[in-house]
Amino acid sequence: MNKKKISLLLAATMITTSLFTLPSNRTYAMDSKTQAKEIVSKMTLDEKIGQMIMPDFRQWKAQGESAVQDVTVMNSEIAEIVDKYDLGGVILFANNVKDTEQTVRLVNDYQQVAINDKDGNLPLLLTIDQEGGVVTRLGTGTNLPGNMAIGATRSEDDAYDSGYVIGRELKSLGINVDFAPTVDVNNNPNNPVIHLRSISSNPDLVGRLGSKIIEGIQGQGVSAAAKHFPGHGDTATDSHYGLPVVNKSIEELRNMELKPFKAAIDKGVDMIMTAHIQFPQVEKDTYVSKKDGQQIAFPATLSDDIVTGILRKELSYDGVVVTDALNMQAISDNFGESEAVKLTFKAGVDIALMPTILRSKADVVKLENIINEVKAAVGTGEIPLERIDQSAERVVKLKIDRGIMEVKNDTRTLEEKINNAKTVVGSKENRDIERRVAANAITVVKNENNILPLNPKEGDNILLLAPYDNELPGMKFGITRLISEGKINDVNYDLVSYNKKTILDDATKAKIDLADEIVILSEISSSAHLAATHWLTKYPTEVFEYAKIKGKSVILGSLGHPYDVTGRDGAAAKVIAYGYKGMDPTEADGGLSPIKAFGPNIPAIMDVIFGAHEATGILPVDVPNLAADGKYDLTSNKYNFGYGITNLTSLGTTSVEMPTSIKEGKDFIAKVKLNDVPEHLQSKTYSATINFNTNALEVLEVKSNSENVKILNNKIENGKLIIDVEALNDKVISNESFEIKFKAKTESISEVIKVENLSVKDNKDRIFIASLSEAAIQLIEDKAPSIIAEDKTLTVGDKFDPMKDVKASDEEDGDISSNIKVKENNVDTTKAGEYKVVYSVEDSNKNITEKIVRITVKAKSDNTDNNNGKGNNDNLPETGGASPVGTVILGSIMAIAGIALRKFKK
Repeated sequence: MNKKKISLLLAATMITTSLFTLPSNRTYAMDSKTQAKEIVSKMTLDEKIGQMIMPDFRQWKAQGESAVQDVTVMNSEIAEIVDKYDLGGVILFANNVKDTEQTVRLVNDYQQVAINDKDGNLPLLLTIDQEGGVVTRLGTGTNLPGNMAIGATRSEDDAYDSGYVIGRELKSLGINVDFAPTVDVNNNPNNPVIHLRSISSNPDLVGRLGSKIIEGIQGQGVSAAAKHFPGHGDTATDSHYGLPVVNKSIEELRNMELKPFKAAIDKGVDMIMTAHIQFPQVEKDTYVSKKDGQQIAFPATLSDDIVTGILRKELSYDGVVVTDALNMQAISDNFGESEAVKLTFKAGVDIALMPTILRSKADVVKLENIINEVKAAVGTGEIPLERIDQSAERVVKLKIDRGIMEVKNDTRTLEEKINNAKTVVGSKENRDIERRVAANAITVVKNENNILPLNPKEGDNILLLAPYDNELPGMKFGITRLISEGKINDVNYDLVSYNKKTILDDATKAKIDLADEIVILSEISSSAHLAATHWLTKYPTEVFEYAKIKGKSVILGSLGHPYDVTGRDGAAAKVIAYGYKGMDPTEADGGLSPIKAFGPNIPAIMDVIFGAHEATGILPVDVPNLAADGKYDLTSNKYNFGYGITNLTSLGTTSVEMPTSIKEGKDFIAKVKLNDVPEHLQSKTYSATINFNTNALEVLEVKSNSENVKILNNKIENGKLIIDVEALNDKVISNESFEIKFKAKTESISEVIKVENLSVKDNKDRIFIASLSEAAIQLIEDKAPSIIAEDKTLTVGDKFDPMKDVKASDEEDGDISSNIKVKENNVDTTKAGEYKVVYSVEDSNKNITEKIVRITVKAKSDNTDNNNGKGNNDNLPETGGASPVGTVILGSIMAIAGIALRKFKK
């Protein structure tokens, strides 16, 4: 066979083999990066730049109108801008998203304008700052308590669930990018802009919980953006109004500010937002400020050393980088609009956010100038075209990855989209998560004489004071919700705002005179507010002093920066909520479910103060002392990071010990133990409620395991065992246990013995409950023992031992072969015949089993050939077998080879 024939046969074989080895589910679609590159390759330069521009249209003055109006519906002038400039996205503000239905309509209209562009524009990135806490935009739905509150919980579950709720609600509205979370490390108490927006002063905690927020948001199909790179936490200037400086080395940044961003990148965050902050030790190039002619370092947003050098190269980030708003004074005052955008793109940023203020059609010339200057810079080579292509490709890739390109294939009607959003935004599930996370965050740093939790009697008067009017509805909602839920008695309450007051007036003094409990809120944003003469400090101080004269205690609730608790020492208790947002006063009835977004922190602080929720939060930051000059002393702390008084309502812990299984009719002991009782709650009496199935279990006895404790009463009520315990000889109950003797009445798969309530009442009639516990026991049938003995065939003359190979076992007793008895044995091996042996065995529970075994005795035979003519081929291996698959493959090879040979012969 010549080489050509060999080649043909080999080819045929290879083709056939490949047909059988390729997986059937394999696809060959381009990946998103390749798709994005192909899409961008067909764009004009204008279209590429358009993808890199993201303005806001929060307000607009249409032609013929006298003033700007909030943009809540699409208008033709805005639609024309989106269409003409092929914008990559738009950022939404509170002005634009006032309620659920209106938001869905506006978002839908934005996308329809984009995808129905005659030039075939791409769908938009529709973005928003929905951080939770003090920075939120949605008018309806959940607000969540904010990042520092999440830091106080230390809970990855709370962090993830917060992101989950935010992402879920935004997704239902059609918003596809959330500029959150803030992963700045708040290591400067004087920071005027980040503060509560930061998770913590600890970079590892910020990274760990920030990553879980990102996971929660992006798990709902919404892009998250970690901000503000490389860190905005150690500043004393607000970049909205000035250009901050952080004078740190790259090593210092690596050990602090960069850690959370590295964690976010490892989590796969879609976007990173830059900071308008100078880092002169990192970016040494300078620029002459247009504001005052001074030499200034390029801020991070405009720094190629930071964006390209650190973020892209050192941290290996290849996602989308977006600026913070370029119309902030840190940028606009010093660089000018067009120059700022050009420098941004040269630095390696992909999206210029809010490069100019657009409030009417007359402002569009500014946007056009920016685009034209960028185009000119590309034309001269100042900005390489490759740099523009890279950013446009990243933006388009993100749209592919997040399914935004599929907007045009969404077949739902607008009404269906609205109805879906209404079921998601502000749903009970989301509200429950919001309440839980907010309450978990509440941190108690002082509890003098164990005054908390408050337990007002029915008809008591509660005085609630707050520095701002918008905080009073939250206090009202919190206390009326507790009343409606039956968690506190029906009390009277009075609300007082002390906004800008420095003198305690007679009317408020009279209210203090009548009050049984007093709660005052505090909100500060700088150490200056802690000055003795400042109204935010002077008025609370007067309340503390007057209440003390009247023999009354005051509870302080901290809402703003948590550093106010470094003062306020006249308060009997100090409780931190990490958020000050209020609520619509028309929705402050706690018996109703609010529709509009509201701050959950104030109602949560009421939950903890009044004992409806346990105090579990711990400080996510250090709280420094105040220096003599009234500023924070950053060298010493009043309260350290991680401090918090917890378990205010807890009596301790309980445990239940008992067997895992028991037989029907048997007795067993369940030992219930009380542990870790706080000293101030060690009492002479306590009560326990034990829940169990009375149909399966019977209580035989309850007894104490301590000579210092006796059982006062035990009774069954509604299927529950109620036990009252008392200490003897002037002792107190601390760590004690008692035993319950049960009898298993019936067979059951599993029964649970549950400590449903173990509580003590103190001298203020407050009930403290131990952490509850339970244990399960399987009730199994008391089965009879089994005898293992087989029928036998003997030959006349054989010996017969009736006990040979006979055994007995029992589930409880194990091997009981020694208990076997032969009740009957008529076997006679001298003659052929059928005989029987009757065995009997008894277990320790008197269960008896009998078994009859048949014995056959055969006559002797001379025939020893048992093969019946068969050859001894039984164990020969099978050969020549062919599998169906092998047959098909071989046939296919031969067929193709035959075709090839015929063609060759021709």
